Amino acid sequence: MTISQKTAWAQLAIFGALVIGWVVLFTINGTVFYWQDETMKMTFYWLCAAAFAALVIINITANILKGRLKAATDERDRMILRKASLWATGVSYSFVAALLLALAIIYMNSGSETVPVYFPFFIVIIGGVTLLLTQAITALLLYGRKVNHAES
Repeated sequence: MTISQKTAWAQLAIFGALVIGWVVLFTINGTVFYWQDETMKMTFYWLCAAAFAALVIINITANILKGRLKAATDERDRMILRKASLWATGVSYSFVAALLLALAIIYMNSGSETVPVYFPFFIVIIGGVTLLLTQAITALLLYGRKVNHAES
């Protein structure tokens, strides 16, 4: 298992745990509009901060290890990470667009004329987590593929 593959597993674990934490938080409070309750808002921010701090630590550790190991990544690793990033970007943008549409409909149906200042930040965080989760899942799926060395 390469360093890049281990990093993808760690990224999946970190942001999978974050999503589980969000589900628990939103279930306990009964709403995804975290900004309506101060305790829920701070819990949401602390969960996000912990996940992104863990991602930074994992990436710094991986870069240090890559520097110490010779040939830590090869062309296949770079190709897989490139494809995973492309897939993740598309999925993330699609998810953000769908979320914006759904929440806009909710606000229009409730008769609200203003959008809370926390709403755009919520969309950005959800989009970022979607991007990182999709990138990790796609990379691991691509690593799982068998390489066919049959002569043509």
